[in-house]
Amino acid sequence: MTACKIPQTFRGDETYWREKLAAFLHDPPDKALDIRGHESRAKTLRDKLFVSADDDLVLRADQVASGLDRTFLPRKEDQGDIDFCQNPVITHPTGQNRSLKLKSFPKKCTLEEILELIAKDEEKLPDTQPLRSFALFHYFLHVFPYRLAQEKTCGVSWQWPVLPADTRLPDHAIWQHCALTSALYSCYRLSSRRQASLMLFSLTPVQDFIARSRKLRDFWTASLILSWLAAEGMKTVILHYGSDHIIYPSPLGQALIESFLDRECGFYHWKDRYHYETRAATLPNKFIFLCPAGLEEECFYHIKERTNRAWKALANAVKDLVARKCNFSKVPAKCLSALEKIFTRQVGRFWEYHWAAAPLIDEKTLDAYQEIFPLSLSESLKNLLKKARECRLPYLSYAEKFFYPLTHDLVQRGLAAEKLTPSEKRAEEPGIKCHLHPDLEALRFSCVECKRDGHAKCELFEDHQPDENPRPSKDPLWRKIRAGFPQTEFKATERLSAIGLIKRLALKAVSNEHPLYLYFSDSERFPSTTEIAIKDWYEKVKEHFDAFELKDVAEFWHQKDESLSKDKDTRPEICELKGEKFAQIEGIIKKLPQEKHIKSQHFYYAILVMDGDHMGRLLAGGFEARWRDVIHPELVNRIYQGEISEKFWPCFWKDYLEEKRSLSPAVHAAISKALSDFALHTVPEIVSRHRGCLIYAGGDDVCAVFPTSSAIAAALEIARAYNWAFVRRGKSAGQKGQAQTIREIVSGQELSPEDELLLHLGPGEGISISGGLLMVHHKWPLRAALERAHALLELAKDNGRAALALELQRRAGERRTFVAGFKDLVRIGPHAIDPWEAFSELVKAFALRRLSASFAYRPRELAEGLEALWDKPEEIARLIQSQIRSEKIKDKGNLWELARKVAAVLLADRRLDSKEIPLAYEALEIARFLAGAEER
Repeated sequence: MTACKIPQTFRGDETYWREKLAAFLHDPPDKALDIRGHESRAKTLRDKLFVSADDDLVLRADQVASGLDRTFLPRKEDQGDIDFCQNPVITHPTGQNRSLKLKSFPKKCTLEEILELIAKDEEKLPDTQPLRSFALFHYFLHVFPYRLAQEKTCGVSWQWPVLPADTRLPDHAIWQHCALTSALYSCYRLSSRRQASLMLFSLTPVQDFIARSRKLRDFWTASLILSWLAAEGMKTVILHYGSDHIIYPSPLGQALIESFLDRECGFYHWKDRYHYETRAATLPNKFIFLCPAGLEEECFYHIKERTNRAWKALANAVKDLVARKCNFSKVPAKCLSALEKIFTRQVGRFWEYHWAAAPLIDEKTLDAYQEIFPLSLSESLKNLLKKARECRLPYLSYAEKFFYPLTHDLVQRGLAAEKLTPSEKRAEEPGIKCHLHPDLEALRFSCVECKRDGHAKCELFEDHQPDENPRPSKDPLWRKIRAGFPQTEFKATERLSAIGLIKRLALKAVSNEHPLYLYFSDSERFPSTTEIAIKDWYEKVKEHFDAFELKDVAEFWHQKDESLSKDKDTRPEICELKGEKFAQIEGIIKKLPQEKHIKSQHFYYAILVMDGDHMGRLLAGGFEARWRDVIHPELVNRIYQGEISEKFWPCFWKDYLEEKRSLSPAVHAAISKALSDFALHTVPEIVSRHRGCLIYAGGDDVCAVFPTSSAIAAALEIARAYNWAFVRRGKSAGQKGQAQTIREIVSGQELSPEDELLLHLGPGEGISISGGLLMVHHKWPLRAALERAHALLELAKDNGRAALALELQRRAGERRTFVAGFKDLVRIGPHAIDPWEAFSELVKAFALRRLSASFAYRPRELAEGLEALWDKPEEIARLIQSQIRSEKIKDKGNLWELARKVAAVLLADRRLDSKEIPLAYEALEIARFLAGAEER
C-alpha cells in the first residue's frame, strides 16, 4: 500500500471517480472471448469493486460511444455474429486492405482469474480517498491491459491490449470503447446541458522556441521542455476529468504521463509498461479531448494556469541556480533589480495559449447552422443517416453520434481562426539582444539605470564604470555567469535572454523530483555536433585512444578548428581538455597510419527532419481504409454473399461497403496509437541502430542527427516503417539482454507470448512522410543548419511529398541538392530502378574507385548531349556507359549495370518535372563526397 499526496487541480470527489469506473466497466475486458453473458460478468466486476453509476446515463454514453466509433452492423438475429475465439482477426483502422489473423483461443476466460489479478494489484494502490478511487480508475486504463498480458491471464498474452470492442468491426480495442464511454458519461454528468464538447488546446510558439539554439543540447532541451509543457496541460485534464477524456495524442505509454501516475498513484510497481530510454521529446504542442459542454472556458483556464505555473517554476529554478553558482547574495540589490525585471517580463510573456471547442454536433444543430459546415461532408453524413432510416436499421437514437467528423472539422477551423485573431503584441525590447533570440533583450544587471542616474562607479566591479553597451567580456552579469559555470557552457561572446538561459541550464536546475529529471540526469553525455561528425572515424581508430573518450577527441578537433579560425574563442565547447591531454591526443593522431588519418568528410554530420504528409487531412479522415477493410472478413464475405438480413444487404451495405471508414474517436485513438508506437519504439530503434541521436519524435515529426555514412539509410528505413501496418516488438531469440527489435508482421503467428503488438498507420495513397536531410560541417551555425534542414523538408513536400530532399552544405558555402521520392522508380529499358538504391551503389562505386573522382563532374560536362536525350533513358545510360568505359580504371565491374544506376540517379530528381533543373548532376557530386570518407 502507498500513501500519495493529492496533486494540484485534482477533482477530490470520490463519487465521481467511482461512477466513472462503473461506466468504464459497462463491458468486461474479455467481452470478445465470450459475448454470451458479458453483461453479467461486467456487473459482477462492478459489484466486486463496489462501484455503480446512473444506468440510464451509462446506456446513453455506451450507445453514443458505439455510434461514434462504429456503423450499422447486422446483429446476431440478422446473421451478423462473429465467433472471435474460432476466427480471431483484427483489422487495421487506417491502412488499406490490412488485417491480422491471430491464433485461435482454446479456452474461455474465467472471471475468477481476472478478479484474482485485480485483488492482488489493488493492495498496491493508495489507501486514502478520494485518491484511491482516482488511482483505481486509471489502473484499469493504464496498467490493467499490461498486467493481463504480463500474467498471461486465461492463457492470453499480447492479445489482451488489442482484443476488440466489437468482433464485427475489430479495428479498435475494448479499452478504447470503455474509455470513450466513461469520458462521455462524465461529460453528461458534469454538464448542465448533458452534452460533451470536443476541445482542442495548443501552445505556441514552437519553432521559435526550439530552433533558436546554438548547441545541439539546447535544441534537445528545448524540445523536451515543450513536450513537458504539453504534458502538464494534459495532466490538468487527467486530474480534473480523467485520462480517458484525451483523444489525441494518446496518453498511454507516454513517459511524462505514466511517470506522473507512477508517482501519484503508486503505479511504479509496473514501470515496465512504458519506457523512456530514448530520452527524446514525444508529445506535440497540442491535444484534443472531451470536455463537459459549458465548462470549456473554465477548463482552458485550469490548463493554462497549470502550464504557466510549471513553466515559471522551471524558470525560477534556473534563476536560483544562477544565483547560487554566481554568488548573487553578494551582489547589491540595485544591480539585481533590472535582471529580475527583465527575467520576469520575458518568462511571463513568452508563451501563447490557444483553444477552440464545440459540442458534439447533432442533426438539429446541423440543420440550424448548415452554412458553417463543409457542404460535401455534411451532405455525405446526412445521406448516410437518411439511408439508414430508409432501410429501418437499428441504432438510430442519439443523433450526436453520427456527426463526429463535422465536430472535429469545426474545432480545427476554430483554432486556426483563433490563432489568426490579433492578440496583445509583445512590445519590442530595448538594449543588447540575446544571442539566441534576437527579438529579446539579453539579461543584464542595472548598468543602464545606473548610467542614466549619473553613477560614476560600479558597486560590483571597481574596474568598471556603468556602461549601457559593454563588450561581452566586460559585461558585469555575464562575467559572473561565465565564472560560475564550466567553460563549456557559455562562449566568451554569448549573452542570453531568460528564454535562452532556461534552454541552456534547465537540465542542471531541475530537482530529482521534476518530471524532466529522468531525461536530464545523464545529459552531460548528450553528444555535440562534433562528436556526431567524427563518430565514423573514431570507431575505426578508438583502439589507439585507450585513455580518451569520444568527447575528449571531439574537443581536441573543436579546439584545433578554433585555432585556425579568425574569430578565436579559447573556451572549450564540449569538455574541459587541458594542455597536457590536448598534447597527448595530438601525439596519438600524428602516429596514426596513413589509412587512418581523418579526412575532411569526417567533419560533416547529418541533420534529418521528417514530417508526415497531409497530417491535417489524415486527422480529418483522409486515410485509406474502407468499410470492407475494417469489418471482420467473415462478415464482409457474408454481406457480399447476401447471407445477412435484407435491410443490411442490399438495402444499406450495397452502397456503403466500398466507402471510406468514417472518422471517429476510435480512429483518432488508433492514429494516435500508431504515431505513438512509431515515435516511442520504431523511430528510436532505427536511429540507434544507425548510430544516430534522436532529438524528438513527436508522432509524425522526427528530428535526429547522424554520421553522414548512415543518415540516408536511416531516413529510408523510417519512411518504410511509417507505412507498416502491424508491428512486432520483441527481443531476438537466444540473445539475452539484447535491445528490442522492431519489424513488420503479416500474421499473429509471428508473435511469441513475450512480444508486444504495435500499430503503425499502414499503407495507402494518402499516408506518407517526407524528409529533409542536410549534411553540414560541424562548425556551421546550428540555427542556420536547422533552418536549412526544415527548408529542405518543405522542398520535398513541394515536389510531390513522400520524398527526401538531400543536400550537402560545404563549409565554403556552396550547396549540392538532390530530391527523390521514397517509392519512386526510374524505368530504363525493362528495368525499374530505385533511385536511392542506385545512389548508394554509386557511393560504393566511388569508394571502391570503380568510378574516378572526376567522373562526378563528367555528366555536367556532357550536359548538352544528355539533356537532348532527356526522354530516352536507355540512350542516356548508353552514353554514360561509354564514358565509364573510357575511364582508366582496372576494376569497373558490370559497366552496363553501373551506367543504368548513374542514369537512374540523373533522371530521378523530382524537380525535373517542373523543369527547375535539367538533370540531377549534383547528386553525383554528393555521392562522390560521401565516398571520400570510405575511399580505398
